[in-house]
Amino acid sequence: MILRYALAVVLFAAAGSALIAASAGRLGEAGVRGALLGAALASLGAIGGMAVLARSFERGPRQFFGAVVLGILGRMVLFGAVLVYVGLRRPPDYSLTAVALSIVGFFFVFQALEVRFVLKRSKGMTS
Repeated sequence: MILRYALAVVLFAAAGSALIAASAGRLGEAGVRGALLGAALASLGAIGGMAVLARSFERGPRQFFGAVVLGILGRMVLFGAVLVYVGLRRPPDYSLTAVALSIVGFFFVFQALEVRFVLKRSKGMTS
C-alpha cells in the first residue's frame, strides 16, 4: 500500500512541478524555486505521514489515531520550520509566498489522496 501511495504522490508532485516550471515566466525565478521547494516538502510530509499510518494499521484503533496525530503534528513542524527559516533568512533565491502557497496546495491534494488510500485499506480490512 505504501509503495502505491508513494508512487501516486511522486506522480502528482512531478505533474505539479512540471506545471510550476511551465509557469516560470509569470512566477519568476524565486517563485519557481519556492514553489518547487514547497512541492518537495509536501511530498516528503505526505509519504512520511502515510508510512506512519501504514505501520499502525495492524495495531489497533488507539495506535492508529496516535499515528494520525503524530503525522499531522510532524507535518506542521516540518512545514512551519521551513517557512520560518525561509522567512527569517530571506534567501533571495526563494519566494516565501510561493513556498507557503505550494505547501498548502500540494498538502490538500495529498490529503485527498491519503484519505482515499486509508478508506480503501480500511474497507479491505472489514470485508
